[in-house]
Amino acid sequence: MLCCALALGWQTLLVTWHYDGNWTALFYTGDYGRIPPELASEGIYRLPGSAGYDGQFYHYIAHDPFLNRGMDDYVDNPRLRWRRILVPFLAWTAAAGQSRWVDPAYFAVTLAWVFLGAYWLSRYCRICGHHPAWGLAFLLVPAVLVSIERMTIDTALAALTIGFALYAEAEPSWKLYPVLVLAPLARETGLLLVFAWCAWLLVRKDWKRALTYSTAIVPFLGWLAFLSARTAPDLTPWCSWLPLSGIITRTLHPIQYPVTGLWYAVAAATDYLAVFGIWTAFGFAVAALALRPRKLTPMEAAAAAFAVLLAFLARPDIWTEAYAFGRTLSPLLVLLALAGMARGQWWALAPLGLVLPRIAAQMVAPLLVALKSG
Repeated sequence: MLCCALALGWQTLLVTWHYDGNWTALFYTGDYGRIPPELASEGIYRLPGSAGYDGQFYHYIAHDPFLNRGMDDYVDNPRLRWRRILVPFLAWTAAAGQSRWVDPAYFAVTLAWVFLGAYWLSRYCRICGHHPAWGLAFLLVPAVLVSIERMTIDTALAALTIGFALYAEAEPSWKLYPVLVLAPLARETGLLLVFAWCAWLLVRKDWKRALTYSTAIVPFLGWLAFLSARTAPDLTPWCSWLPLSGIITRTLHPIQYPVTGLWYAVAAATDYLAVFGIWTAFGFAVAALALRPRKLTPMEAAAAAFAVLLAFLARPDIWTEAYAFGRTLSPLLVLLALAGMARGQWWALAPLGLVLPRIAAQMVAPLLVALKSG
């Protein structure tokens, strides 16, 4: 509850001081694109001179989860966006399909995932012998911070990643199955949790359970089949056959900020620090896989799966800023941190700690601007 209160308090402060009390600003809608006429009555806040951010598209999807109202005409990549249906669908369901209630329902669903992630983290920490107040650290996950500020859908997968750690390893339970069913629907990278768990079972020759848990991807495949009949293919080149080409290019060619003030100097420094944090995470995951491949825990197996994703992820806009790669790779950071906490190896929190300063700087910037101008 405290996590939810802190998240809501931050949103209220941001909306009040920086966005003139307009809560739709949290969807971060840019003024370069078109707004669906059906939503004109919402008075959607539009950021001047901006293309906006991903949350604007999930906002539209929450109003039209089954592609019945033509919202796909206003979304940059319908196949990609709609396959991440979990959060928009839950918002639509909580609003009983009533358009006027979809926006507050979306905010409530995001806070509900904050609650669940913090709850699962508290449970996990208690089982590992740490104080349950460590559950508050869920608010330090990059994906969670970005979702709170820009209404992306990544808090759900961050919470489900912790649910995976809890029910697969710390407190084995049948509850792992629904976690694995929901993870790919939150974001397609959630498939890696299913693959890692099934691979971990297969290494132990637990064929029956591996087969059972492999069916967790069936709802996602069914949703993909629905989308294939309603949307154009996603032809985005996300990956490269050349391992590490994306992160190496980003490392050798850092973003050049116009250092005209203190904030830009901080942004430039912390941005590069975040890239180093991702390198550190990759090193930790690979080291665990290389040193004891047959003794990996489920969390380490999942971290290795996300490290493989990192190695081949090459789309430039993923690597442009920590808001993008820190959000996409948050499950890797979370899994490494949880594995380290279980063993009392606090250095495993280092990758997360290296990425956080850039996220924090980006979040604080709008309030600093508002305070300075006000």
